Amino acid sequence: MSGVMCMFDLVLKNGLVVTPSRTMRGGVAVQDGRVAVVAPDSQLSEASRTVDLDGRILFPGLFDPHVHLGMGGVIDDETMVEDFRHNTKDFLVGGVTTLATTTIPGGPRSIEQAFDRAVRCAEGKSWCDYKFTSIPSFAGHVAEIGAITARGGVDFKFFTGFAGEQAAEMGYNPQGISLDMFFLACEQIARSGAPAFAKIHAEDPFVRGILIDRLKAAGRGDKLVAWAESSPEWSESLQVYSYGLIADSLDVPLYPVHVSSAHTVATIRRLQADGMNIVGETVVAFLLATAPEMEKAGMGEKAKIQPPIRFDKDRDALWQGVRDGTISVVGTDSLTYTAKHRNSPDFWDCRVGLHLQAADTLTLMYDEGVRRRRIDLVTLAKVLSENAAKLYGLYPAKGAIVPGADADLVVFDPDQPVSLGAERYRGHTDYSIWQGRQARGAAVMTFLRGHLVMQDGEVVAEGPTGQHLVPR
Repeated sequence: MSGVMCMFDLVLKNGLVVTPSRTMRGGVAVQDGRVAVVAPDSQLSEASRTVDLDGRILFPGLFDPHVHLGMGGVIDDETMVEDFRHNTKDFLVGGVTTLATTTIPGGPRSIEQAFDRAVRCAEGKSWCDYKFTSIPSFAGHVAEIGAITARGGVDFKFFTGFAGEQAAEMGYNPQGISLDMFFLACEQIARSGAPAFAKIHAEDPFVRGILIDRLKAAGRGDKLVAWAESSPEWSESLQVYSYGLIADSLDVPLYPVHVSSAHTVATIRRLQADGMNIVGETVVAFLLATAPEMEKAGMGEKAKIQPPIRFDKDRDALWQGVRDGTISVVGTDSLTYTAKHRNSPDFWDCRVGLHLQAADTLTLMYDEGVRRRRIDLVTLAKVLSENAAKLYGLYPAKGAIVPGADADLVVFDPDQPVSLGAERYRGHTDYSIWQGRQARGAAVMTFLRGHLVMQDGEVVAEGPTGQHLVPR
């Protein structure tokens, strides 16, 4: 197009725009909260406000599909309310404009009611847009799946890696997720139709329990390395394969969350080659750290995540998986812990989970991915935004800089030095496993539906305007 003469609400120009297929020099015009034009600067007309990007990168707003609000030191609705009110600010700091968080687990109680409560908890309190992930854990939950999809819920997470006392403490079924229950649940998901899908926390809990007892008794000093050894590299693949066969037989997409091992990357690659609809997700911590590195940094309980941060060969395989598309989504598995909830007299008794990391995702993925030439900018945008939006039925309104999309935009300065740590956070999180790490590249402006909501690390929106999203 050429000669566009209309007055827009906002024009961002003189940047490097990351579109779904390429990067281009130019900018975007925004009207009524949506992208109106993506074009070279010469084709962008006047606007009520014009921002000179000065050569910086323009990404689509990020989508973090793996978050656990309401599950900090205390797991309840009140915690979820406070997390939306305060901790979703950190998403804007990192350029994340959409998140998907689990509802509050409540044992055999209704997951339909848990979904409705979560919607009420977030209403008018979130600084970014959001989705909810339901947690079927008991047989009685299966019948509620259709009611949740009717409300716009599309993803159902099965904590197949939990059993026994640990599962009971978290509000999951202590018997674990049986194959017959998963089969019945997938039948319901299939009846609901696209875009509904099943997530699993893939990690055999039974052999793992034996190994934990042995390693705990051994009194190992290298706790994080021992923790990694407690979860065999094949334990994810075991469940990806078995639960994957069930989901595939019913044409339900399977989404193994936080893939951590080289063994699992190879398993997913083979299953995808066989035609299985399986979406591999990993998390930032697994791409950026190893157990020995976290041990050396003295992170101890603070870096105790399940499945564990592993070893060099696993990290290398995960990056290769991101490059070749085996791993197509990157999340964070963030919880809203504070430091007091990550200290325990006994490492083995400390609850698992990392802090809220959304403020650091783009910086770390750019610094370690793009700057080290592991991936390019288009791939980075796909794994941090586009692919999740497609999976949740929100694309192209979310996840892409294209005409008609919501103007969720991130201005990223690739040359800005960053010292990572809790000082950057604007919510209640008071520690970081990345404390003191030096990186280059940071989100300097975040726009939500065309409105500037974050600038230079500070939330500048007058109030929370995040919306509960349903498939479009």
